[in-house]
Formats: sequence, C-alpha cells, structure tokens
Amino acid sequence: MHPFTRDVYVDVAPSGVVETVYVWMHPIEVCKQNDRVTRVTLDVSNIATETELHELLNEQLQFPWHYGMNWDAFWDVITDENGLPDIVELHGWTEFEQRLPEAADTLAKCFTDYENEPDLKPCRIIYQKNEMLILPSQALKEGEANRLIYRHLTGEAFPLRVERKTSVRLPKRHRFSFERLEEESVTSGIVHNHESIAPWLTLSRDEHCQDVVTFSNETDWLVSYYREGLTLQGTNIESVESIDTADYETFFHHVTRGAYPIELTFCFGGTIAPSETVYRLTLHDAAWAKLIEETLLPQLKIPKAKRFWQSFSSTTSQQSLETFLGECHPHIFGNFVLAHDADDVYHFLDHVNGTIKRF
Repeated sequence: MHPFTRDVYVDVAPSGVVETVYVWMHPIEVCKQNDRVTRVTLDVSNIATETELHELLNEQLQFPWHYGMNWDAFWDVITDENGLPDIVELHGWTEFEQRLPEAADTLAKCFTDYENEPDLKPCRIIYQKNEMLILPSQALKEGEANRLIYRHLTGEAFPLRVERKTSVRLPKRHRFSFERLEEESVTSGIVHNHESIAPWLTLSRDEHCQDVVTFSNETDWLVSYYREGLTLQGTNIESVESIDTADYETFFHHVTRGAYPIELTFCFGGTIAPSETVYRLTLHDAAWAKLIEETLLPQLKIPKAKRFWQSFSSTTSQQSLETFLGECHPHIFGNFVLAHDADDVYHFLDHVNGTIKRF
C-alpha cells in the first residue's frame, strides 16, 4: 500500500471488470496515525518572489492539488482538519525578511493567527535567525562556558577563523583618573576541527590583562569568549518571547515544557545581592512557584521598598512569592535566570537580551 493511502477497496464495475480504488490521505495524517512527530523545514533564504514562496509552501507542506497559490487559500488549507505539522522550521528567515518584507510579514501573521486558534492542532514555528545571546560568567558552572562553545560550534563547517585580542590595563596617572586599556596584541589562526579549539580557550589570569577570543565562519562571527562571560550568535539561538511581556510566569511556561530535572540559576545583582552571588535550584515538576517559595525564598532576605527612594537595606518581616516577583524582577539590570533541562536545552531571561532565549 502506498504510504499516503488511507484505504483500499475493490469495486466491481457493471462490465464485470474489477477495479482497485485508492483513497488519498494527507501525509500529516499518516504521521499522526503512526504516532510520529511531524517536522517540515522550509528554506526561504533564496526565495525571490511571492509566487516562489507559495510554490515552496505547496510542495513542502503537501497541499492538495487545488491549492490557489494565494494567502486566502493558504489560510483555508492550514486550518482544515489536518492543520500544520507539529513543527515548522524556517531557514534563512533574516534574509527573507529583508528581501520580501511584506510576504514575510503576511506569512508570520498567518502562523501567529494559527497558533492563537484554540481548536487547531498545535504547531511550533521556528524562525531560524542569527540571534545573539550574552551570558555572564557567573551564570555558568565551572567548565560550562567551554562546553557551550563546543556545543555551539557543532555543525559548523571547518575551518573556522579564530582571533585572540589581548589588552593590558595601564595604571592610573593620578588619583582621580580612570584606568586605561591599551591594545597589546592580536593573534589570529585557523581551527580545522574540534580538537584544535581547546588551546584557544585558556584566558589570561593576570588581572591587568583582558582577553577576548572570537571564532568566525566565512560570513560572520559565532562566539566571543572573555573573562566576564560568553557571547554566542547563530541560528540555533531562538527568541521565544519579547521581554515586553516576559516575566517569571511566562519564562516558566516555556521552561516547564522541557525534560526534568531542570537546573535553575538565579542572580539578583541588580537588587539584593552581589552580582557574583548566584542561587542554584533543581525543578522536578511544573510547580516552579512552590520551588521558589519553599527553597529560594528561605535563602533570600528580600528588601521591600515601599517608596522608590527608600533604601534596600531593610528587609520585610514576611517573605512571599508576590514580594519576590515584584522586587526581584529579571528586567532589573543585573538580575537574570537561566534554566537547563535534561534534554540539554537552555532558556535565559535577562534584560540585555530583550527576550527569552532558547538555545
């Protein structure tokens, strides 16, 4: 039987001829019946016209033969009984947005409207963009920065360019002057495989020196590694929520979809604790608010500022989740929360990024 055949039956025509009739079944429905996750990748990086886009959608999403090649027809097809696949991944989205902004906006709006329809089969839309992520060093455990660098460069085509820029901090000229950084040297090289990355990941321990190590491919830089943290850029970093609406509840809405246990790292350097102080917790189920109340709050002395000019030196007599959410919001400069689940998926909420990032 053909894999896209729903049913087969035999029909005897009046002439006595036996005919085999095949009933076509949508490929998404095939996967649904086989209990498989359906994933479709749409490479829009080289799409030059709206007609080419509809041809791609028609082919890759296996639309019926009568697809009208326009946006009304697109909406009608994706909202039929089969819906969209479980995952739709769009490669080259940044280039596509720049080339065809109106078509990109319409397609994204259709996907957003689809996701907001409660009666339709859920679909996760992934826009593969070159996103940037800045991770402060205190968010990471020992050796984790190096592991993330190797992880981020997996799949990249070698050789890669690498550059180490070392700056030296000069002494103050007088009491009220600022320390000055003067570039001392730049060392460049080529890494041909993962094994040749390691020698570049040792940073100077001299407090008067500052190293920045950068890895790049043929078109752009991918990683910057320095004493204060790690900056990553690439299509494997995904913005999942704007920080305009993101809060702890929104953050954990995404995090708790992952595999348990989930490691959490909180920092309140902008509120109540030194920036180098972090609090590490482990989440075993979706009850993140209970974990904060029963495990994190006892470790904190949360200050309650009744007026904006009141000092943070005094603490509240009673700790509560409400106080925590109000006074220790991750939008405050110096606060952040990082989650790492059992499937090696990270989520990061920090004001510098402007969004919740998944990577």
